[in-house]
Amino acid sequence: MDEKAEKLKEIEALLKVYDGEMEIAPYVLEYLTLEELESIEVQLLRKQSNVIEENSNWLQQFKKET
Repeated sequence: MDEKAEKLKEIEALLKVYDGEMEIAPYVLEYLTLEELESIEVQLLRKQSNVIEENSNWLQQFKKET
């Protein structure tokens, strides 16, 4: 499997975490570079990190109030 196809699979796995089942059509590889796919992956990982941090902050606030 080439690098772009592998990166696309990694992105699909990240999307499934938050958006449920989602597949990206393989023809997308024709239009996106590996660098663009890597950028998408970084943004998804950043979003995931932000959600985890927000949940942690909310939990801390909840603990203080109870």
